[in-house]
Amino acid sequence: MVTGIEDLQRQSGAARLCGHAAILLAASAFFMAPAFLAPVMAAPSQDNDDPPVAGAGVVSFPMVNGRGWQLNAGVTTRYDTNLSRFDGEDGFRVTPQVQAGVGIPLGRQDLFFGGLVGRDFILGNDRIPNRNRFAAGGGVNWRLGQRCDGQIAGEYRESLALFSEQFGFEDNMQSVRTIGGSANCRIGGAFGITGNIRYTDLQNSAPVQRLFGNRGVSYTAGLTYGRPALGQFSLTGSLDQREFPNRPVLDTSATIVNDGVDIISARLGYQRGLGSRLTIGAGLSYLTVKPQPSQSVQLIGDGFGFVVDRPSFSGLGFDGTLVLRAGTGLTLSLAGNRRAQSSANLGALYTLTTAISADVDYRLGRAITISAGGSFVRNDYRGSFANELEGVARINDTFERIYGQIGYQAGRLIDVTFEIAHQRRDSNPAFFSFTSTTALLSLRARFGRTQ
Repeated sequence: MVTGIEDLQRQSGAARLCGHAAILLAASAFFMAPAFLAPVMAAPSQDNDDPPVAGAGVVSFPMVNGRGWQLNAGVTTRYDTNLSRFDGEDGFRVTPQVQAGVGIPLGRQDLFFGGLVGRDFILGNDRIPNRNRFAAGGGVNWRLGQRCDGQIAGEYRESLALFSEQFGFEDNMQSVRTIGGSANCRIGGAFGITGNIRYTDLQNSAPVQRLFGNRGVSYTAGLTYGRPALGQFSLTGSLDQREFPNRPVLDTSATIVNDGVDIISARLGYQRGLGSRLTIGAGLSYLTVKPQPSQSVQLIGDGFGFVVDRPSFSGLGFDGTLVLRAGTGLTLSLAGNRRAQSSANLGALYTLTTAISADVDYRLGRAITISAGGSFVRNDYRGSFANELEGVARINDTFERIYGQIGYQAGRLIDVTFEIAHQRRDSNPAFFSFTSTTALLSLRARFGRTQ
């Protein structure tokens, strides 16, 4: 994978994008043939399969609360001037997909089940194969008495691993198994307690990327205080314990153990809705990251070795969201955070990530929405190492993306979206850098019924 590095800076010209416009439309129309798809959210727009800056939930399918069902289906066609993120070759990614969810009340509890099936067709680039995507799961939104509620949910999903922080895309299927539970209980009229526990097992199928797979349990507990006139304050603590089962290390007692990391956070948060137009949320955290083990032994041959300290971290983090609805047609969304997380897509123990995104939507009448926005992400890689996939250790990178989008709602069920975006990654070392321009056409429709 590290051969051909000298070609990393070659980029396809803008003229090539125009030359493929007709193929983009034709491919989308072909795969749409029997499609029944869900409306596209105009914001936020994401590159590849990156999660939104504001975060994502446990399940990836439509979660129906109460009695009902929902079926989303459609196809997204995306042309990229640098599809592989490695050699500057262009190509198409065509993804037909169907999502479904069903809700079933059971007494005071609400059961939900769902899943998705789809396939990524890679056209014009032999490096990345066609692969299926799949997800299935379910859970319960529960209530206990008049004061306590929460959720228990689990999901299994797998798909091609196509994330912006990666160096080149390979034939790598990423599978994620998640199960978790949350609880919220009110104490009196203003106080509340919260808790959350989640187990996640993330693994990669490609031999060169199996080292990056990890699993572990995260715990969160907190206290909240809220009044309508003041908003809601929260004080929470969390612990995320990760281990890399395919990456053994030698500790100072000469015992072979799995590589791992503990991520600890204490957070003070605030959120409030100001009328029907403005919603804000903010949090300030203190982060502590502790590699496990804290020291390791590096062998240098003939039975000799030396002890090395592994990089820990202590410092501030933050998170914030703002949604402003100005009038009947304009919506502005802002999100940002600084966090620590284990690294599952490249050779590092953990990543310190700072991310900011901004999106604006403007509705023209009942059918057309115009959107634009951008995002900035900086990743600082700690405990990074050279590996077979990347050749040398990654230090840090910044990823910038801007986009413009127009959406058309054809009746109550079908949406059409067209988007142009440009993205750039500046990396250290520099040969991990890339730029690309993309054009995306999405056709979607949604069916469902709730009671």
